[in-house]
Amino acid sequence: MTWLVWRQHRGELLGAGVILVGLGILLVLHGIPMHEAYDRDGVAACHAKMVLSEDTGSCSDVLADFDSRYGFLPGQFAAYLPFLPMLAGMLIGAPLLAREYEQGTWQLAWTQGVTRRRWLAAKLALVLGGVLAVSVVFAAGVTWWFAPTAPHQFTTAKFNHAVLVFPAYVIVAVAIGILAGLVVRRTLVAAAITVAGYLLVRLPVEFLLRPRYREPLTTDDPAVEMKGLPIHDVVVEGPVDGPTAPTSLVRFHPADRFWEFQLIESAILAGVTIVLLAVTWRLVVGSRAPVSHPAPQRTPARR
Repeated sequence: MTWLVWRQHRGELLGAGVILVGLGILLVLHGIPMHEAYDRDGVAACHAKMVLSEDTGSCSDVLADFDSRYGFLPGQFAAYLPFLPMLAGMLIGAPLLAREYEQGTWQLAWTQGVTRRRWLAAKLALVLGGVLAVSVVFAAGVTWWFAPTAPHQFTTAKFNHAVLVFPAYVIVAVAIGILAGLVVRRTLVAAAITVAGYLLVRLPVEFLLRPRYREPLTTDDPAVEMKGLPIHDVVVEGPVDGPTAPTSLVRFHPADRFWEFQLIESAILAGVTIVLLAVTWRLVVGSRAPVSHPAPQRTPARR
């Protein structure tokens, strides 16, 4: 089964490997000079001073020069990378079972000596394992690349492409594509459903659930707020009495909650993935096997 699955899906996996190698070359060629300039020019210290509104004159020039030399490519990638998990779901997940139905090869696969459970388990384990490995390596490289241009933990570029959340989004998109392909049995239709399903999962998780994983804290310190995850829609005014003037307090999640939020969000996505794969498994294993017509019996020739 391993060899058969490899033969069926080697195009997708080799394509992913080629993209990974190409991106790795780009990261090395662009990332090493950027990290060297980040350390050499004191960009980290200037980021801290800009947050505290200290010595903004000289640091403004340093940050503007660093951004003009190195900020374009990471900024472009950060804008388009959120669509990459959806693309993986369309190109790898949607055709995984839909193509078997379109080409009629499922009838041949299900009537062989290999059981249907083993056939599906091999396909899911090898394809999802390969996708997970590639996405983890990809996320690690992108995280290293984005570090100088996204100094705070909860920036969208850094959080969405960390080594826990990004692979989780890729796997859930592929699982959506697999189930859609099984239900509609058409690759193009399944790819379209994957887009809608992925957005239906991602948008509520990222914009509604993520700010509510824990009770936010309050602060009037802009440096503490900018390093974490600000809750922009809630502002608390206080104190309202006493000798001092009222202070505007902003609710936020501190930066040290980064990995805790990564674990929570990846666990939510893993749960959705397990449900999708369980439904897929039940539909395949519980469906009726194709009717196999017995071979006609030969009558012995009379001598």
